[in-house]
Amino acid sequence: MKNKYLVIIALFSWCNIGVFYLLYLNEMETVLTGFLKELTLIPSFLCGIIFPIWVLIRILIRKTKS
Repeated sequence: MKNKYLVIIALFSWCNIGVFYLLYLNEMETVLTGFLKELTLIPSFLCGIIFPIWVLIRILIRKTKS
């Protein structure tokens, strides 16, 4: 994957976490949002942490090769 796509996926992952946090703050918890939150929060955290690290590693490898 290109670095641009990795960064976009990481940003959308953090936006997903932000949406559920805002819903929680505004006390708009329904069964459907609770179900979706349980399914998407852990993958969102992992994508939001792993993909930026992956981009940095790819940039460092590219810099050391040239």
